[in-house]
Amino acid sequence: MTEKAGILRMRPSGLWAVCRSGEPPQEITAGDLFLIEFAGKLQLTRMKFRYRPQRGYYTIHGYPLRDGLRASIGEHG
Repeated sequence: MTEKAGILRMRPSGLWAVCRSGEPPQEITAGDLFLIEFAGKLQLTRMKFRYRPQRGYYTIHGYPLRDGLRASIGEHG
């Protein structure tokens, strides 16, 4: 894996993004693979979007999406 960790943030557009100091935010869209901090470790998961019952983004593994979590997006091998 060649990604760099950053902080997960909700963008005004409603998309989640990995934010790193001095770099533009990297938005995570439905279908993207990314790493998210869960139980103290970065876990590989995929972003999905649902329309019902409550519209919004979620991870296929059920990891919570919250501002401030350590996250990373990039090449995953």
